[in-house]
Amino acid sequence: MTGRLRGKTAFITGAASGIGRASALLFAAEGARVVACDINAGGEDVAQAIRKAGGDAEFVHADVTDEQAVARAFAVATGRYGPPDVLHNCAGGSTDDDAAVDELSADTLDHVLRVDLRSVVLCSRAAIPLMTGHGGGSIINMSSFVAFRGVFNIHAYISAKGALVSLTRAMAGRYARDRIRVNAIAPGIALSDRAAARMASGNIAPTLTFRFEDYPFATGSPEDIANVALFLASDESRMISAQTIVADGGLSSY
Repeated sequence: MTGRLRGKTAFITGAASGIGRASALLFAAEGARVVACDINAGGEDVAQAIRKAGGDAEFVHADVTDEQAVARAFAVATGRYGPPDVLHNCAGGSTDDDAAVDELSADTLDHVLRVDLRSVVLCSRAAIPLMTGHGGGSIINMSSFVAFRGVFNIHAYISAKGALVSLTRAMAGRYARDRIRVNAIAPGIALSDRAAARMASGNIAPTLTFRFEDYPFATGSPEDIANVALFLASDESRMISAQTIVADGGLSSY
């Protein structure tokens, strides 16, 4: 590793699994001090793995849809490491009972918007004043290729991920004067353990409207997306802001 994040502190939500976990491990390997935030206790396993490898990490247990829990998490993090240089809003996910609008329950809509959109707003609102007083930083949000492809009957999830594209642009414009860059990543199919299990069970496959052989770069691993996040977190991307990096192997383009 080359130390691309040496001297930086990264606050990563959803760090116990999937892309969040991969990002936490990679950021630490590149020299960052990592705050692994998750509602699941598995975040401590990630922090321990980082420390065992010689890195510096702290697990913070928090429900990032809860305003007070977010405030406490950032208080713990800043008490340990000071203001964050990077916020990777990686917590989120879909739910099995998501559906098209005419079949979507209000409870499911509220749940998905809380997990995928409200969490980003709350964590960003906590991080931005700290970054502003610290000379700036990088915020990385997680959208999805489904935000650009209107063929999936998961309308709550699509709504949240589409909103994040617009929110990312709006935040980038508002906080540029504070030297805060804001970008998003829209992955294709990153096969975390959960996503792989859902595909194997047939839970996802019936909603797919394309042939995998036509998109050889569309399926990858959480580590593939973590590499994109690493670039956006590093000073190598200092001229990139207000962008959504679509890492989907072409799924949303042809």
